[in-house]
Amino acid sequence: MRGGHGAARGRSVPPFGAISLPRMRMLKLTALILSLALNAAEVPRDGGVGVVLGVEGQNIVVKRILPDTPAAAQHDLQVGDRILAVAQDKEPAIQVESGKLAQAIPLLRGPKGTTVRLTILSAGEDKSQARVVTFVRGEVKALSAWGDGVLLAKGVSAPDIEMVDLANTRSERLSGYTNKIIILEFWATWCGPCQPKMADLQTYYDKYPDWKDQVVLVAASVEEDKAALTKHLKAKGWFRTHNVWVGTDAKRAYHVDAIPTAYVIDRQGKIVDANPEDLQETVSRQLRAR
Repeated sequence: MRGGHGAARGRSVPPFGAISLPRMRMLKLTALILSLALNAAEVPRDGGVGVVLGVEGQNIVVKRILPDTPAAAQHDLQVGDRILAVAQDKEPAIQVESGKLAQAIPLLRGPKGTTVRLTILSAGEDKSQARVVTFVRGEVKALSAWGDGVLLAKGVSAPDIEMVDLANTRSERLSGYTNKIIILEFWATWCGPCQPKMADLQTYYDKYPDWKDQVVLVAASVEEDKAALTKHLKAKGWFRTHNVWVGTDAKRAYHVDAIPTAYVIDRQGKIVDANPEDLQETVSRQLRAR
């Protein structure tokens, strides 16, 4: 979330927690071993259908259909359609669990030229009207602009991403907020489920006065059109958050392949949780731990 002014391409994004050189080498070696193991176990995923999924209630729905993709060319899938199950080629369909984007999104990706079958419902239909649509996976250039969806685990050093402060258009880094608890929310104006999340963030300093000097609310937009983003923020009056724009490197560094995605980061720059079920309690525990 799709071009960007993020960190320079080809460079890894450094964590901002302090790590000794021997430990850093060990972490790099561990990451390399894990990467090789995962790549050996997985089928290459260089193609897709061309949809952006989101969550509405407990349903996984199509939020956007990307241009010049199989989904756009075939016209069998519409924005608002609900995804019930996904099948690869001739394999049995896998039921998509309620609200679990991390399960659904990888199933849509796979080698170009292979087929994927989606069991879908259009808005207003019941399960008796479910139908199956088949797509041949094609090249989806936009896939390269997102992460792999394997969100960072607790205790991992948070990547020190570059951000553009929308208030003054200046570049800054996440490490500028070391010694504060960070809520990092990835969102976009075109993402339906992101809107209530952003609205809630605007109320947190009033609801929890003890957060004001200890917690920073970073709303990281993945918008393509920064002018439209600024206009949207102004129309909504969303200025209680620290509003920034981030590019491709930030999405990849935080493995974001769907929005909204939220992280809580502690004062030492370590990941506390990704998409916590109870954000307020997660932050409160960090405040009490001081």
